Amino acid sequence: MRKALIVLFSSVFIVAMIGCSSGKKGSSGESDGKITEITMISQGQWEKSGLLDVIAGFENKYPGIKVKVESYPFRQLFETIEVKLGSKSKDYDVITVDGPLVANYTVKGYLEPLESYISSSEYSSKWIESSINAGQYGGQLMAAPMNTSSQVLYYNKDIFAEKGVETPEFDIEKRWTWEQVVEAAKKLTYDTNGDGQSDVFGFSFDQVSRAYQTLALSESLGAKVIDDKGISTAGLINSDLSVKAASFYYDMFNTWKISPRVAPDVSKEYFSSGKVAMFVGGTWSTKDFLDAKINYGIAPHPYFAGEKVATPTGSWHLGINKYSEKKEAAAKFIEYFTIGEGARIWFDGNKDLPANIDILKQIESDAKFDEFPNNVYRIATYEAQNTAVSRPLTPGYLDWESLYNQAFDDIKNGTEPKKALDEAAVQMDRQLKKYESVVK
Repeated sequence: MRKALIVLFSSVFIVAMIGCSSGKKGSSGESDGKITEITMISQGQWEKSGLLDVIAGFENKYPGIKVKVESYPFRQLFETIEVKLGSKSKDYDVITVDGPLVANYTVKGYLEPLESYISSSEYSSKWIESSINAGQYGGQLMAAPMNTSSQVLYYNKDIFAEKGVETPEFDIEKRWTWEQVVEAAKKLTYDTNGDGQSDVFGFSFDQVSRAYQTLALSESLGAKVIDDKGISTAGLINSDLSVKAASFYYDMFNTWKISPRVAPDVSKEYFSSGKVAMFVGGTWSTKDFLDAKINYGIAPHPYFAGEKVATPTGSWHLGINKYSEKKEAAAKFIEYFTIGEGARIWFDGNKDLPANIDILKQIESDAKFDEFPNNVYRIATYEAQNTAVSRPLTPGYLDWESLYNQAFDDIKNGTEPKKALDEAAVQMDRQLKKYESVVK
């Protein structure tokens, strides 16, 4: 009887220990019967365009981890991140990071380096170079690319036909120069009602006067706009080459008068309503222009004759909150989203240009991208892998960008380019000086 009781007690003890063991969980959340919940801070629109599908796929693969999403409108998203992470909050585990802010969030101590979780040997062959560069700071990977972006030249076929102007070609090898754009735009700018004012313009940027698009002018000429440390702009943002690029921009509005002086929030409407013949915009605009019933074509982004082809790029990244207590689980989600099957799910739902090389390669060969307007991805895929140039890497990016955008808006409105850039350089360096002590 005593022996039987000992055996019974031993059995109960073993079962109890197994039960205790199964109840434990690591920070990865992959355990028996226990769930780790991580929280991602996101843009509100993403829940309607594939994010929830990515999460469903991830949770199916990792049943021990659940992902909660808190979504905010665009500007409120940045404000919330600053408030929460500035106070070392643990509320969020996965942080949505706009590419140019990687350096800023790093020096503020908001982000956990990712290479403890995702090795360079794992991601170096999976993401395009420009996206890797945008996600690194101080020699470390701080954020992983959700996707990237590129720009193309849209043109209104009806306006070209009415004026008898030859249209640009889809072929990358026959990419138009900026000089060709101007030549055509002069013929496509005209007055429709006889009041002496142009009603149709030859060309417009989508993001008028904003660094994301207009930096391509400087980059094509080989101009640098900030030093390698991201702290000084004097002699760079106002160099001869930078002034040459800005002068070209000035001429579009003030000398040739081929571009309308409009704000970025209405520029797309000008093309959609037939008031602009050529328009540099993102791949995401194809559906909007179809819905507007514009008879349009697509061509590669322009460059300066005899100079470098440089195209805008950059988009959202994902990082781990430095103060998170669930870093391993957050890293698994980021890896799934950017390297794993989540990258494909995200592209299928969101349609933004992938930073994932495997998906870009499939776009190159998939027949569905032969047809208009999906063929826009064929151009964008080439640009992402060959001509994309990221925005400046600086911890003071928002300070720099605000002053840059203001300078180019002043140039658009008639300020002499060198004067505007000289003044911008002084103000930029004054603002960036506060980051000297934290640069690596």
